[in-house]
Amino acid sequence: MRYKSTKLNLLKNGKGALRTTLLPRIKQRSSDTYLVIVERTRLDHLAYKFYDNPNHWWVLAAANNIAGSMYVKPGTQIRIPRAIGEILVDHNKINSKV
Repeated sequence: MRYKSTKLNLLKNGKGALRTTLLPRIKQRSSDTYLVIVERTRLDHLAYKFYDNPNHWWVLAAANNIAGSMYVKPGTQIRIPRAIGEILVDHNKINSKV
């Protein structure tokens, strides 16, 4: 889960708010898969297809510098990082220290 390691800030009203979640740098590896999108596709659908978990859409967004939309336009080449376990460990490490 993306926010599992994210700590809470206690607000003046007594409620908690999640701290900013930091994303790991996702380095290129020879195991990565590359796709050219042929029809409008959502990142969460790709995450489900490749990681069996639509909540890992942020991995694809971070690896491909995609911001502001869940959609990938046709003709776009995207990288699918295959080392998802390492990426999630890195994500949890950097967010447990914040």
